[in-house]
Amino acid sequence: MMAYFLISHGSPAPEPQRAMAFLCQQLTPLGSVGWGTLEGAPLPEQIRQFSQQARSQGAEGMVILPLFLLPGNHVVVDLPLAIAAAESVLPIQLLPFLGGQPLFQAWLQRAIADEAAHILLGHGSRRPEVRPWFEDLCQACGVLPALLTEGGSLDHAIEARLAQGYTSSKIYGYFLFGGKTVDQVHSQLATLQVRYPHHAVSLVPAIQANPSLVNVLQDILQAVPLVEPVA
Repeated sequence: MMAYFLISHGSPAPEPQRAMAFLCQQLTPLGSVGWGTLEGAPLPEQIRQFSQQARSQGAEGMVILPLFLLPGNHVVVDLPLAIAAAESVLPIQLLPFLGGQPLFQAWLQRAIADEAAHILLGHGSRRPEVRPWFEDLCQACGVLPALLTEGGSLDHAIEARLAQGYTSSKIYGYFLFGGKTVDQVHSQLATLQVRYPHHAVSLVPAIQANPSLVNVLQDILQAVPLVEPVA
């Protein structure tokens, strides 16, 4: 039997915490499921404690799925260091981050099409390779890219829509579960609407913890090949 551990960024806001708890509860048919965060208590200790609990319940290995949407520093640097430092009592399989999972990307394309969105708005990163990666994702989804960390990025996307003669733009927030980032987006949108008074701007604020997302996470986790436990 495998155990499953989801890792998110973490937030003091209650909404992301409730979302993670909901996802884990919905995924329990797979086995022992827990979650941890980069923010708050040291992640290696969170992994160690969960691995001990899962082993006591009969688990022979642990699959870790990072619920991050961009290949930024958290994914490339922070998570591998934290997992390497974790004194897990179970063998660990670290999966690619959620945003890089083909099953999730296919789900995202459907979600964007269902919402009839025109712009995908992500957080961004200091890592230069994130921008071209994000642009490729947006091209596959048929939307324009915009990143919060790049000044004027959202303006450029809206101006591109204006140049094509469109009178409205729907923005899909490429964030998980809300929190302070979404509050920042709402504030920025109010400013944008004043700047472009004849171009209606609307927002799908974030990816929500709903049955549709549960299904794609379940598909990702069930696709993991089982590895024989280390003696």
